[in-house]
Amino acid sequence: MSDYNEMWAGLGLDLKTHEAVLEIVGKAYQDLFLSQKNRPKGMEYFDFVISEIHGLRIKELMDAKAEGRKVVGTFCVFVPEEIVLALNAICVGLCAGAELAFDAAEQYIPRNTCSLIKSAFGFKLAKVCPYIEASDIIVGENTCDGKKKAYESYGEIVDNLYVMDLPQMKSESGKALLKAEYIKFSESLEELTGQKLTIDNLKNAIETVNKKRKAMHRLAKLRAANPVPISGLDVLLANQVFFYDDPERFTNSVNAICDELEQRIGKGEGVFAKDAPRILISGAPWQFQTGRFLI
Repeated sequence: MSDYNEMWAGLGLDLKTHEAVLEIVGKAYQDLFLSQKNRPKGMEYFDFVISEIHGLRIKELMDAKAEGRKVVGTFCVFVPEEIVLALNAICVGLCAGAELAFDAAEQYIPRNTCSLIKSAFGFKLAKVCPYIEASDIIVGENTCDGKKKAYESYGEIVDNLYVMDLPQMKSESGKALLKAEYIKFSESLEELTGQKLTIDNLKNAIETVNKKRKAMHRLAKLRAANPVPISGLDVLLANQVFFYDDPERFTNSVNAICDELEQRIGKGEGVFAKDAPRILISGAPWQFQTGRFLI
């Protein structure tokens, strides 16, 4: 990795703590991901992304900011990336997945608050997440009672927090609320970016994001082959990179892996033996997968 210390210092990171986090992440990535056998060659792209997760990608964001673009940090898929892209802004995910600075977080939120919320506070308070510090606006969403209450305090420690209300039930009134919230969100971003949301730029952004989702659907379907051509761990990694990589570059990279996997399937090649048992793990991915820890 190049020397990004000056950039990190400019963002206000705690360099000593940040270095320790990167060291832990690097070892965890080596142990969990790079130790796998017979990985698809296309995963080398994602290995590179992770190696530069706090480096080159952050530099790209800072270069874009220098050109006048805005960075929108989000915590949830309910925040529409399409609107962000349509207004020439960049959307990045902010969720964290490590018990970092929980003592400090508990000065703002109750101790019995869920670990996901405390982690989001901890990463900010410990000053180790360049994505948070690079964001011009952070968008929270009221998906649960814990977040509703927590955002009241989170607004005290970040400069520009926008909270989006979300319906709690699938109903006509819920649809109306969501539509109204998306309109308010677009108006807020128009003010932030100085851009105007139009049918054309929104249509183009929707097409970009749909291509990204389509690539991930293609990858998911290929996992049904027997023997399986790619590990679930690597697919989870791709799902995590989905949230902060450049959309078009990400889409091209996933489709390249899918091309490779189709060739593997045709040859009967897999990362595990044919008919190997498959175990489905359900629940919040951040609890058992390293990807979110990397941010």
